[in-house]
Amino acid sequence: PQVHSTPAAMHGHHEISSSSGGSSPTSLSDPSVDSDDGSATTDEYCPDDPREFRRHVSFFSPSVLAEVDPTSFRPITPSFSCVLAGVDKHLQRMVLLLPAFSAAAAAPRADALRQWLAGFDVGWVLDMDERRSLPRREVGRRVRAWAQALGTMERVFRHRHREVRSPVNDAAAAELAALGQLAAESAGAMLRLAGSVAALGSSPSKLLAALDVHAPVSEAYPGLARMFSWPPSHPVSAASDAALAGLVDASRRCVRDLRAFIRAPQYPWRMPQGGEVHPCVGFWMGYLRCMLRNRVSLYFVLAGGNADSDSPLAPDEGGLVTELISCLEAVLEEKSAALAFPGLRHIFMLNNTSAILRRAVRSDLSMLLPPGWVLAREERMEGYIKDYLQMSWGPVVSRLDGKPGALNVLRRRNPLSAFYLALENTCIMQGGWKVPSPALRAALRRTVSGNVVPAYRRYLGDHPEVEVPAGRTVEELENQLSELFEG
Repeated sequence: PQVHSTPAAMHGHHEISSSSGGSSPTSLSDPSVDSDDGSATTDEYCPDDPREFRRHVSFFSPSVLAEVDPTSFRPITPSFSCVLAGVDKHLQRMVLLLPAFSAAAAAPRADALRQWLAGFDVGWVLDMDERRSLPRREVGRRVRAWAQALGTMERVFRHRHREVRSPVNDAAAAELAALGQLAAESAGAMLRLAGSVAALGSSPSKLLAALDVHAPVSEAYPGLARMFSWPPSHPVSAASDAALAGLVDASRRCVRDLRAFIRAPQYPWRMPQGGEVHPCVGFWMGYLRCMLRNRVSLYFVLAGGNADSDSPLAPDEGGLVTELISCLEAVLEEKSAALAFPGLRHIFMLNNTSAILRRAVRSDLSMLLPPGWVLAREERMEGYIKDYLQMSWGPVVSRLDGKPGALNVLRRRNPLSAFYLALENTCIMQGGWKVPSPALRAALRRTVSGNVVPAYRRYLGDHPEVEVPAGRTVEELENQLSELFEG
C-alpha cells in the first residue's frame, strides 16, 4: 500500500550539521506544536512538581531508582539580590566566629566550625565518614544543598579576603591567617560529601550526583588555593585532588553500567497495551540532558577512561549520547515483540521513535548527534507505518478484490460483506490503540484513510449495481477512520 503522509513529510528532512551542531526544525522546536503527554516541557526528568516526577519513575525498579530525589536535579539559580543578602548574613556570622580560628585562640575550634557550617545548612558534613555512608534517598537533596553552600561560602571568603588585605598591618595579617584557617577547615569538611558520593554503589543517580559534586569542587577549590596561597602539598589541595580523582573513577564505573541499567531485567517492563510511549523514554531522554549539565566534568570522565578496561567508554559526550539512545531503541524493539496484535508492535515503535526524535531535536542533545541521525529515524518511522498498513489494513482492502455476488471459497460471503466485517473487526481491535502525538496521529489517520477509502470508492465506482448499506457511504467510512488512535 502507498504511504500518503510520512514522518519526513510531516517533520521536514532535518540533517544535523557536524560543524554547527544543527538546529531544530520549526515544527519540532516549539513544544506547543506537539507533545506526548500534553505538557509543554521537554525535560521529563526534571519536572518542577515532585509528584509529577514520581509519576514518571513509578514504572522503574526501586532497587535502581528509589534513591532519586527530583529536587536535586534542578539547576540552582538564586537571584542576584538573594546571593548578596546571603553573603552579608554570613559575613556578620564570620565576625563572631573568626576569633576561634586565630593562632592565639584557646577555645576548641570544633564548635565554631560546626556553627559556621550549620549557618549554610550543611553542618551534617561533619558527621560523615567512611563508616557512615550517605543515605541513598538523600543523595540528591544533600548534593543540592552542598553545592549551594559551597558556592556561597567561596563568595564569602573572597569578599572578606579583599576587605582584610588593606591596609597591610599586623592586625590584618592575623585576621588573614585566621580566615585562611577557617577556609581550610571548612573546605576540608565539605570534601567529605565527595568521598561519600564516590563510595555509593553504581546507579543512574550516583553518576548525576558525582558530576554535580565534581563541577563545584573543580571550580571552587583552585580559587581558594590561589586566594590563600595553598601549595599543591597543602592538605586541602591534596584532598581536593584526591576527591576529584575518586569522583572521576566512580563516574566512569557508572557510565560503563548505564547500558546495563537501560537493559536492566529488574525493570517491570509493563508494555503499554495501547502502543503509546513507554515511560522509560521520557526518563532516559531527560536523564541524558541532566547528565550533560556538567559537560566539562563529563569530559574528564570520558577522557582516558578506556585504559585497561574490558568495557570501553564512548570517545566523547556525543558518542556516549548516541550509543545510549541506540541502546534504548534496541531494548524497545526487543520488548515490542510482546505485543501480539497485528500492527500494534509497529504503532508502539512508531510512537517511541517519534518521542525519542522530538526529545532529542528539541533539546541540547541535538548538538551532539551525528549527521543523518534524524533522517535515519524518520526513515525508520516510515518503515513502521508501511509495516503497520500492510499488517492491519492490507487484509481489509484485499477483501475488495472479488466480484459482487461471488462467494469467497474460504469465507462463503461476497467481497463487500467480507470487507465490512474485516473493517469492523480491525476498528474494534484497534479501538484502544493510542498515538499521543497530535501531529503524528493526524498523519497516520490520513495515511490509513488514503489507503482504505480510495480502494472502497473505486470498488463502488466499478460496481454501481451494488447497494450501499446505511452508514456505509464513503464519507461515513472516512469519519470512522478519523476516530482511530485516540486510545
